[in-house]
Amino acid sequence: MSQTVTILTVADLHRGHKLYQELEDAVAMHRPDVVVMLGDFLDNTGDEAGRLTPEECAQVLSHLPCAEVVFIRGNHEDIAILAFAYAWTALGRDFHLLEGRTFVRGPLALVGFPCLTQQPEGLFHELPLDTDRWLTHRLRKIGVAGRTLWLMHEPPAGTNLSQAVGPMAGHQEWTAAIERFLPWLAIFGHDHITPIESGQWHHSLPGGTLCVNVGQAESGPLRYCIVTARFAGQQPSLPVEMTVTACPQGEAIRLPPVG
Repeated sequence: MSQTVTILTVADLHRGHKLYQELEDAVAMHRPDVVVMLGDFLDNTGDEAGRLTPEECAQVLSHLPCAEVVFIRGNHEDIAILAFAYAWTALGRDFHLLEGRTFVRGPLALVGFPCLTQQPEGLFHELPLDTDRWLTHRLRKIGVAGRTLWLMHEPPAGTNLSQAVGPMAGHQEWTAAIERFLPWLAIFGHDHITPIESGQWHHSLPGGTLCVNVGQAESGPLRYCIVTARFAGQQPSLPVEMTVTACPQGEAIRLPPVG
């Protein structure tokens, strides 16, 4: 029996009250099975007007009408994520932080990449740029299902979705891993502005992987992706078809089958 799973991905909210409100509206409208926070959903700067506290962020996200919320750490989480994690678990929720880890729900498998822009000592188990030291092991455990959807805050280098040089340029090592394992889809954030200024939110790498970054202006509106994946059965596997839609534009791409 086939099963369809819907994932909403969003990045770079930086504790913005308006953006969190718009996320609540988006989840209420789309009713995804899984919401993915792609990093910088928090911010380690002061609690100025217009920003939620980490505890308030946990309250909002814990009440979203979806089965699961999973997290990718960005460079702005810093130690604020400790207060968030404490509040999140106090609400009775499992803290699915995909720091070089995988997440499986039914037939869907997600692979999360670490953020290496800022690695506070002792905050998390440190992971290297060399993906052979962690990614290969993760993929071996979940098999071909691990090629469905990769999630990262910092981009792979060499796409048109982030700056070519500088702190937003991303990692060549992420690109090399994509070219080696050929996931269907990789979604990231970090560079808020390049996709908005260029009007381009997707880029296909030579091996066929579709890379996506919709960007996010602090003033809004909320920019996010809806991924719809249809699977042939209930066990972890590659989907038989997958579509990604950039919102609020409503522009959709149906991904070609994986080779």
